[in-house]
Amino acid sequence: MPNPDQPLTEDQEDLLDWATTAVLFAVGYIRILADAIERGDADLQVDPSAWENTLTAVEGVMLEHIRGHLHGPTAITVEDVERMRRLRGLGSAALSGGERSPELYPLSLRCMESLLGPNWKRTARDAVSYTRALIRAFHPHSGT
Repeated sequence: MPNPDQPLTEDQEDLLDWATTAVLFAVGYIRILADAIERGDADLQVDPSAWENTLTAVEGVMLEHIRGHLHGPTAITVEDVERMRRLRGLGSAALSGGERSPELYPLSLRCMESLLGPNWKRTARDAVSYTRALIRAFHPHSGT
């Protein structure tokens, strides 16, 4: 990223918009899925394609952090990306009717913290509200 005193180029603004949206939706979906699994809900409330696409996108955002093209509230590491990939796989398995791993909930919390930093709980609540509102607006019959 450029000097914070300099205006962003259009490409930098686009990258930042994409990254912000990806993180927001990822945290929303992660929290929705983790809470549904923790409660033992039959309906996990997340579309499997949305989960896969969003978590793949947020992995890309995390790699841009590592490359130095983005900066956020935490220092993203390769281990954080690997944890996110693990979470994506566990979530995909649960959403396809497979195992609901006991690892999924604590891994979800750790991944949200790695993305958002120490205030992740409040931000995650906001992300869930935002994600659900957009799902209702664009997919009114989804039930979420």
